[in-house]
Amino acid sequence: MKFLLYTTTRGKSGSIQLSRPTVWIPAALALAGILLVAGQVGYALGTARQADSPAHGGGEWQAVLEEQKQELARVRDEAQNQLNALAVRLGQMQAQMLRVEALGERVKQVARLNKSEFDFDQLPAQGGPADPAGAEPIQAPDFLKALDEMALQIDDRARQLELLEQVVSQRELSHAVSPAGKPITKGWLSSYYGMRTDPFHGRREMHKGIDFAGQMDADVVATAAGVVTWAGKRYGYGQLVEINHGNGYSTRYGHCHKILVKVGDKVEPGQKIALMGSSGRSTGPHVHYEVLRNGRQINPTRFVRASR
Repeated sequence: MKFLLYTTTRGKSGSIQLSRPTVWIPAALALAGILLVAGQVGYALGTARQADSPAHGGGEWQAVLEEQKQELARVRDEAQNQLNALAVRLGQMQAQMLRVEALGERVKQVARLNKSEFDFDQLPAQGGPADPAGAEPIQAPDFLKALDEMALQIDDRARQLELLEQVVSQRELSHAVSPAGKPITKGWLSSYYGMRTDPFHGRREMHKGIDFAGQMDADVVATAAGVVTWAGKRYGYGQLVEINHGNGYSTRYGHCHKILVKVGDKVEPGQKIALMGSSGRSTGPHVHYEVLRNGRQINPTRFVRASR
């Protein structure tokens, strides 16, 4: 094949025969190079377009969303752990409050406080005008600090109540074991403590107790808490009950018709211990009442006049 190309170089015409190898081989190589470069440029442009395509951008957003999901899960776990810790703390504080309330109830009963003034089943009365402008939302650190301060206050109140209970209990115990009041529920005073004319032989003689007369089988009651140390017959006293109250004090109840307690029994103030009678050296139904301090009879008058 022969192609003729005309040229005006140097003002002359000429021709080139393309069928020669020295011509078409370099031309084919040049054409192949052009196609190769064109292919590479097309590939690069296609890659760039793919990078800018929505599908490729969706992959990046998917990675971001996955990271946010992991962060949200971490925050949720942390919040749950904090909530669990607060629940444990709240449970401990509730247990402490139950202990304080129990202590308060015991102190209230021992001290005989007015229930309407100290009702541990009701919240304390509070009030006051509202101030919306000054209201502030509570923050987590403030809330935790308030819990810590409240726990310390509860512990402090519990210790104070324990000490108060001990003081009141000791006071009540001391009060309970101190003889007070009459050893009878019905009757009258028939003979004082001190020198008197003896009803049997008429001579002046020391009377070491107080006599309370009444009806046969009337109640004889303990004038203080204590332990029965004698319950039976005794010379001059007939049927006798003796009670030890501690702190060196004891009381005697003589001339009983029937004894209702036995040695070793614990008795409370006002408890019925015997029935009035006229046993022993007696002229009629009555109770001979004595108060002893460190084993010696003392004047019971001030104890009888004392009210519990």
